[in-house]
Amino acid sequence: MDLVRPSVTRPGMFGQEVAADSRRSVFDAHNEALLAQGIPIDAVFIGDSITDMWALNAFFEGTSGLIANRGIGGDSTPFVRRRFHADVLQLQPRIVVIEIGVNNTWDLDTPWDRSVYRPPDEIEDEIVGDVDAMVVSARERGIVVALCSILPTDIPFVGTTGVRNELILRANNRLRDVAARHAANYVDYHANLTAEDGVTLRAGLAEDGLHPHVVGYRIMARTLLEALSGAGITFIKPRSA
Repeated sequence: MDLVRPSVTRPGMFGQEVAADSRRSVFDAHNEALLAQGIPIDAVFIGDSITDMWALNAFFEGTSGLIANRGIGGDSTPFVRRRFHADVLQLQPRIVVIEIGVNNTWDLDTPWDRSVYRPPDEIEDEIVGDVDAMVVSARERGIVVALCSILPTDIPFVGTTGVRNELILRANNRLRDVAARHAANYVDYHANLTAEDGVTLRAGLAEDGLHPHVVGYRIMARTLLEALSGAGITFIKPRSA
């Protein structure tokens, strides 16, 4: 029996240089081990570098199983959607925490290259459509969903911060509607991380205007736990001292 391997979904490489491929073999190995060992999963956090860089075990504990981090730095919604079955659905977590979308907006930064540049409304539609599909697939399998807002930014070396933040604000409003339509739980990181203007990342939360450091993650952890507690969801709890 020890030599029997479980059936594991492996999405394979995507055939181009994309961030999602950078952790594929690692995630496949980890997913296989979790399935083979029959390890219960309380939560899977999935997303981009903001999730990837989050030391989840420093902030959270599961109540009956593990917390798995399936964030990939640089990832965007089309690829998270394509790996969602492998990295979330087959693990059958009690809850999935989805936070993704900011990397789609880098296509705003190449207006001189029409083959890459995309207008804000096209990017917004892509984010919302991909996330909606992920929420639906999780809810169909009885997985609780925490759908998290995209974080605000304040990146000093790009000229598109204003356009990006307005796009993020519109996308978040639509993601809130996605959560409401599919009985998911909306987690509003954005409102708790913005400056007084309501759109820009507040000073003192990130070194680069994008990736939170520990102060930002503390706010995010508190926001997530409060949202889940308010909905009566207890699969995740604060890390014990």
